Amino acid sequence: MKHHSTPLNLTVGDVARRTGLTVRTLHHYDAIGLVQPSARSDSGYRLYNARDVERLHAVQSLKQLGLSLETIGVALAGGGIAPLELIDRQITQARLAVEQARAMEESLQLLRETLAGGDDGAGHTSALLAGVQLLATYQRFLPGQGIRRLLGRWRQARARWQPVAAALAQCQGAEVPVDTPQVQRLAQQWMNVAMAVFGGQIGTVLQWAQMHRLAPDTAAHAGLDPQLLAYLEQAIAARMDALRRHLDAQDLARLDGTLGPEWEQFAHEGQRLLAACTSPAAPEAAALRARYLDLLARTVRHDDALAEKLRRAYSAEPILAHGHFVSAPLRAFLAQTS
Repeated sequence: MKHHSTPLNLTVGDVARRTGLTVRTLHHYDAIGLVQPSARSDSGYRLYNARDVERLHAVQSLKQLGLSLETIGVALAGGGIAPLELIDRQITQARLAVEQARAMEESLQLLRETLAGGDDGAGHTSALLAGVQLLATYQRFLPGQGIRRLLGRWRQARARWQPVAAALAQCQGAEVPVDTPQVQRLAQQWMNVAMAVFGGQIGTVLQWAQMHRLAPDTAAHAGLDPQLLAYLEQAIAARMDALRRHLDAQDLARLDGTLGPEWEQFAHEGQRLLAACTSPAAPEAAALRARYLDLLARTVRHDDALAEKLRRAYSAEPILAHGHFVSAPLRAFLAQTS
């Protein structure tokens, strides 16, 4: 004896209860031709058969992957979209969504840190608006630079730049000209810290300085005095003008600005040998000269032509020699070593 299975025919209410979708959603799918009930009851009501329900499950599965209803409709209709192409599109969109979510999280974390470091007595609304404005300023001047990371590294370097700032403030108060050796050495120290913080990217350093000049609230947020920065900027501008008379923008970009701490240590060791009246023929002197040549080669990224340009710049521009840690006596000592 054969048993005939009863065809699956469900009303829109039955389908809504079984799938968790609303009747309104099912009616919308019907209206756009995505999933339409294809069976009829004896009284003429439209019913969903097994194939309709199967298609509905396919729609739900594809929708969970982030596909639009329009794309799903084309795919189910066999509209020429290869499955792999469809999935690759979704992977690209998913990656984009992740990047956007990370950027949003970065912005919110920066805003939170800004508010946490603000005045607790300030009004909640005004503090929030000020924080949002500060965030927008950072994003305008330092797009794609990882602002929280840069600010964090700047705060971590406080022990290095704060004494330099204090010494510069004394010079500014005494109205010491920015082209003097004293101020130029401090300006070079400041640049060394900034280049270390910003990974040797002079473009980022200049953006950072421009931001503080045009938006003083960012300077205050970074723990800096805008007036002192104006004085410092004049000193650095004098150095940069001297360099630009001999090196073009590409040359400047090629210089490795992360070696400042090593140059400082080198100069300290050289001054120690001078103070001890070390002979230029001594092994220590030869080792110091080898270290000097290595630092110079790494500074110009082993570009002999750039090294020659830099040598001419330092020979022709006294202001560059003023600010460099390798003093004139130390340079003379190195020239005598073999």
